Amino acid sequence: MRIAVIGAGAIGGLFGGLLHYSGHAVFFVEREYKLSRLISGGLRLELPDGSAITVKAPFRSGLKGLDDLDLCLVAVKAYDTSSALRHVVEANLTCPVILLQNGLGVEDEAVEVLKRPVARGVTSCGAMNEEVGVVKVKGIAKTLLGSESDELGNACSSLAEALREAGMPAEVTDNINGAVWTKTIVNSAINPLGALLNVSNGELLESEDSKSLMAMVAAEGWRVALKLKVRLTVDDPIEETFKVAEETKSNKNSMLMDVLKCKRTEVDYINGAIWRLSQASLTDAPLNRVMYLMVKALERSKLKSMGKRPAEVS
Repeated sequence: MRIAVIGAGAIGGLFGGLLHYSGHAVFFVEREYKLSRLISGGLRLELPDGSAITVKAPFRSGLKGLDDLDLCLVAVKAYDTSSALRHVVEANLTCPVILLQNGLGVEDEAVEVLKRPVARGVTSCGAMNEEVGVVKVKGIAKTLLGSESDELGNACSSLAEALREAGMPAEVTDNINGAVWTKTIVNSAINPLGALLNVSNGELLESEDSKSLMAMVAAEGWRVALKLKVRLTVDDPIEETFKVAEETKSNKNSMLMDVLKCKRTEVDYINGAIWRLSQASLTDAPLNRVMYLMVKALERSKLKSMGKRPAEVS
């Protein structure tokens, strides 16, 4: 397959890197300031077993000239969705687009830009991108792919098969919205607390206070999902939250890493989105609003200390 991957960070680097390594033609799109490093040194994947591979794929600043792509994967931060997809529009591409992103609402932004449906991917893989061109893979786990649009089913199936061939468990689901919501609820309970307390996922489980907060935040998201008639992929998202935190106990979550790097977080698409949807569904999620506001305050404080405005950082 010929695949464009917009974003060569943690998840984009992992997926695109392993797809390229397994024989697919992968074209990465990244910001200009990162390109020289990627072109000269390639993309290094440090795998959980201690081995490493270096990917020497094409790294580009745009998609023009790639009019025979089979699909395009978007693996940028949620708040960069619209700007990333302008590459697709400017190149007049018609290939299927699959979003490998966190949070609620990114598909709506994508459809607004593309004027056509998109598919989504929800992954449990763990990876960190602490410097340009280096992805530390914490774990390889299942990825779910799907779309509300039947016309994207073949693209999801083709990508799932390609990922499996690359050593990444993947399958197509007819309930991708439920998968997105389930992961978002888990993230809403783990990520802001980890970021605010500056602790790993496992450390959150060591205190009954933080465990109680995690359960209360997850319960709010669960209520909002039920109100919106979302069919979650687990019976109890509170227990799922504790399970994920235990399975990733040594990890520092992505929101915490963004705070430590003085970067914008994705809290708008996680706790902020749950709170906004609670208002629209005539229920309430005050703890999610508190988490959202506290992370935004911390984010602004960090950015101010660096002499930056939120709009300047991505």
